[in-house]
Amino acid sequence: MNDYLVQYATLTTRVYEWTKADNHIDAAVNVLVDKGFDPTFKNDLVIVVCKNTWQAGVYPLSDVRERADIMLGLTPEPTLPDDPTTEADWWKG
Repeated sequence: MNDYLVQYATLTTRVYEWTKADNHIDAAVNVLVDKGFDPTFKNDLVIVVCKNTWQAGVYPLSDVRERADIMLGLTPEPTLPDDPTTEADWWKG
């Protein structure tokens, strides 16, 4: 786990909060689930910076919501087939 700085703005406030997570988007989810998905976002972007590497990620709010639904168990985690060629080549049969 690393420390991440999550930043976003709404019409009434700016949020800068540190959190621990395994990756950038999970850090964004941690903060937004904790703070609530405010409907008055100034823009639909969430900026996340890793403290150790200074690597930044910019995520649309829709991607963060989708990941939050998966993390909270509201939608299942997408899975790939064991052998991707089977489904793609079914017609060759």
